Amino acid sequence: MEFRETLLASVRTIRSHKMRSALTMLGIVIGTGSLVAVMSLIAGLNRSVAVQFQSLGTEIISVTLWPWVQTGDSDEYRHRKRLTNEDSEAVSELEAIGLVAPNIHTGRRVAFEGESLPMILITGTTPEYQTIDAYEVETGRFLTALDVERRRRSAVIGKDIVEKLFGLRDPVGRDLLIGGNRFGIVGVLEEKGSILGSSLDELVIIPITTFEKEFGRRRSVNIDCQPAEGVSIDKAIDSIRQLLRIRRKVPRGEPDDFAVNTQSDLLQQYRSLTGILFGAMIGVVSLALLVGGIGIMNVMLVSVAERTREIGIRKAIGAKRRDVVSQFLVESIILTGIGGAVGMAGGGGLGILVRTLTPLPAAVTPGSIALATVFSLVTGLVFGVYPALRAGRLNPIEALSYE
Repeated sequence: MEFRETLLASVRTIRSHKMRSALTMLGIVIGTGSLVAVMSLIAGLNRSVAVQFQSLGTEIISVTLWPWVQTGDSDEYRHRKRLTNEDSEAVSELEAIGLVAPNIHTGRRVAFEGESLPMILITGTTPEYQTIDAYEVETGRFLTALDVERRRRSAVIGKDIVEKLFGLRDPVGRDLLIGGNRFGIVGVLEEKGSILGSSLDELVIIPITTFEKEFGRRRSVNIDCQPAEGVSIDKAIDSIRQLLRIRRKVPRGEPDDFAVNTQSDLLQQYRSLTGILFGAMIGVVSLALLVGGIGIMNVMLVSVAERTREIGIRKAIGAKRRDVVSQFLVESIILTGIGGAVGMAGGGGLGILVRTLTPLPAAVTPGSIALATVFSLVTGLVFGVYPALRAGRLNPIEALSYE
């Protein structure tokens, strides 16, 4: 029997039992639909987070006491001696390092004309911080070397501070109270948005020297830096680690008593979390496809029983065993293929609906479509083999006498 005839015969059989075929495909529809929908959401979130990380700056190396991503007991970090401005100056002298910006942070109440905001991030730093951490000034200016040198009470504020305290008024040139100390606003930063739900625009930046004068010097300094031109980020990190291990007298063979962080650390951690979600989703989809596959096999076995006499007639007039097997196998694959197509369309539509109606991004990818297609067709092949072989093994004489 030619493949075209096999295909047409399978389609006619499916169409003659529309309701049974639809119910049989339901498990496949649910499984592939869930796969495409969740993969679309994960892909959209990954793209969104990658863009958010880019807003932090490019090739940032941040030396801190505690790592950004902690996998062990936090007690091991508690007694580390603090990083200092002298450490930052030493790092800036390395040939492998370009720009360096020491920075210190605290939380303070900020106020303007009776309106206040509690626990706003206050960052003390130098002018290089703007370039390294990719801040753009919307109005006014950023900090200057003179601000740092003369310990000026100059402040650059984020967009969230402007919206909550100043509304439509221009804040540049006005005074802002930071922890009870009066600072003159010299600039407003362009909006950067948020990362992993945390706003990047709710902050105030002041000179690091002024910060130490007003809020104390006993905090550990974070050291943000960039590799020198033409130097790889790995080489720059190695240079920093060697220098600080010597300065901090870390014994040979002992782990670092500081952390060197990069954006890729955060991105890798995020992707590991989405990887866990993806693995769980594959388990759910596999279960749905298993249920759908069992339904396919059950219906195909019923179909073999119902068509036993038909199989006997076909064999009696010359149909070979492989012809019978191929017809039932093709019929099973068509059922799962149609179910997979319906599920993919539904999952893709759900992803688009989520992207349209909610802030959650979703992007249907070729990979999700390909994976769903493979899952559905393999399910049809695996669960259709036994019924097809059973049909092919029927004795034509016994089949003809079957009632």
